[in-house]
Amino acid sequence: MNARLKRLGSEFVVNSDDVANRVRKIMVEVLDLPRSPDDIGFEISLYSPQIQLDSLHLLQLLVAVEEEFGGRIDDEDVMDADLRTVGDLVALVRQHIAAEETA
Repeated sequence: MNARLKRLGSEFVVNSDDVANRVRKIMVEVLDLPRSPDDIGFEISLYSPQIQLDSLHLLQLLVAVEEEFGGRIDDEDVMDADLRTVGDLVALVRQHIAAEETA
């Protein structure tokens, strides 16, 4: 049992807001951002001066997300997600969690 998941009846779920908060916290830690996770809006571009994501940072970020939430995000899913904003990244993680829960 993944301790990060909350039990609801016989199923385990992750609160959607919790996912967003944890993804933003991971971003701050991995990318060493000089801001609070709460200050990272969903509309901010991943490639903006505030985030400055590059391909190496993306890889590090995805590895950290996989460690935090368990499982593996397929490369195809990442490419199909067309990650442009923080919200896009959060949506990818939510889809990953939903797929893991139904597997």
